[in-house]
Amino acid sequence: MPPHWLDYGKDVAIILAGIVALITFLHGVLEYQRQGAQLRTQQFVQMRRRLTEDPSFRNICEMLDTDDPRLREIPLQEKRNFGGFMEEVALLVNSGVLTKEVAHYMFGYYAILCDGSINFWHNIDRRSIYWNIFDDFVEQMKTCEQSFKFDRKRLRF
Repeated sequence: MPPHWLDYGKDVAIILAGIVALITFLHGVLEYQRQGAQLRTQQFVQMRRRLTEDPSFRNICEMLDTDDPRLREIPLQEKRNFGGFMEEVALLVNSGVLTKEVAHYMFGYYAILCDGSINFWHNIDRRSIYWNIFDDFVEQMKTCEQSFKFDRKRLRF
């Protein structure tokens, strides 16, 4: 075999190896994105279930719709748990696990109602620094609410 065929063979082998490496890399990137979406989906489903299936949270949500005076009678720890839940949603948004649009569409309504409820905050120090994440989340949700326009492309994991 002439020497130039050997050089040609090496070049082809290098090009093929590069193509295989590129395809493998791209496949890895796509798989990483799929796993990220799957993780976001699992987190969302878990949070949504907690909001809708926890009897205390369901009860609070129902009463927030009308700022029911019975909210004053809810034990302090249950109120803290609900506020803490909203802060968990906020942390998922801040971490990029959930988009603001998804958080607003699925949780923001109740965060905004809670923020404006006189009866919910009865006997709770609203000015405490430990409600800063909640307050920031509510502000983000109010901004989303003001500019909300349904766009299915923005409501995804």
